[in-house]
Amino acid sequence: MTGCLFSNPSAGSASIFNPAASFAGIEALDFVLANAVPSYNGDDIMHASGDVILRSLALAETHLRARWPGLLAMVVAATVAITTQTASVVARGSVQPGAPALIATGNPATAPEAALNDAARSLLSQSSARLPSLSAAGRSALARGRDEATVADFLRLRWIGRLDATLERYGRLLASPDPKAVALGIVGVQHYSELIHKALLQDGPDRIILVSLQAQRLVAYDHGRVILDTAVTTGRSALPTDVGAMHVVKKDSPWTMQSPWPKGSPYWYPDTQVRMVAWFTSTGEGLHDAAWEPLSAYGPGSQDGPFASHGCIHLPPASEAILFPWAAIGTPVVIYPGDGTPRAEQAAQRSVDASGNPIVSGVRGD
Repeated sequence: MTGCLFSNPSAGSASIFNPAASFAGIEALDFVLANAVPSYNGDDIMHASGDVILRSLALAETHLRARWPGLLAMVVAATVAITTQTASVVARGSVQPGAPALIATGNPATAPEAALNDAARSLLSQSSARLPSLSAAGRSALARGRDEATVADFLRLRWIGRLDATLERYGRLLASPDPKAVALGIVGVQHYSELIHKALLQDGPDRIILVSLQAQRLVAYDHGRVILDTAVTTGRSALPTDVGAMHVVKKDSPWTMQSPWPKGSPYWYPDTQVRMVAWFTSTGEGLHDAAWEPLSAYGPGSQDGPFASHGCIHLPPASEAILFPWAAIGTPVVIYPGDGTPRAEQAAQRSVDASGNPIVSGVRGD
């Protein structure tokens, strides 16, 4: 074998929250959004898991009780409650999300949309002056939802078309000149982004490795629980890491990387030993430690830096030591752009076929 080349072996109904349980001032919203949707944390890099959100909401409730006695619920809590109870039935295909009904229309809406309209009214009545800044939180939720919709698309989960279309309809409201529509857009994208996340964890593989190219971040889930969240370095622009749904096809420990390119090539590198590598394509792409890369070099932008790979995914040695024994042969590896653009735009960047085999990418290494 040379370089990284090897032979490939072959329930329930939606609930409506109490409309009387609303925001207790814009400070409450700021507090909840800051705590309920953390970015790049130890639990979930894309957005908080249900457990994290519920813990954050418990803290928020304590905060509210201290400052506004008797006020118990907020729109974010309501959104999470709706999402938690509907995610499993959406994943089974028994919920058809409806189009967003603007607050002023009075048109009938499905149960989640009716609840979101109530939440939007509360948001608008309490914080109309702050809608521009709150819209940023909505746009962030929209980007997260789009990213995970792309993952679901790559996994060919049947329900994603419905949820993604509804997410996008709420997302378009964020640019509306009508404050009522903006408020509905904010709560709607928060709800559907979280709903996509929960449905993905419930209906997707029990074990899965997700890699965002934009964030240069890897998250590994085991039955919905994050077992690894780490910065990584992927392929340089001339030898990019493939995009799409793949899986672990082979594992080696230790392994000597041998350049498939001859000396004199700008891509040549000397024989380099790694401790552990989990291959996810037959063309030489693997998840492996890279002792030569300093820890400070990993993360956003590293794919364009001096330690960018030749198509593999570099992990810090401590992270690889967790991933390698856990990632059994067949574990899905989904690599997605993660740039927050609509699902169709990200899906157009897929470079592997339905079986996870690279289409035109050629050999990779290191």
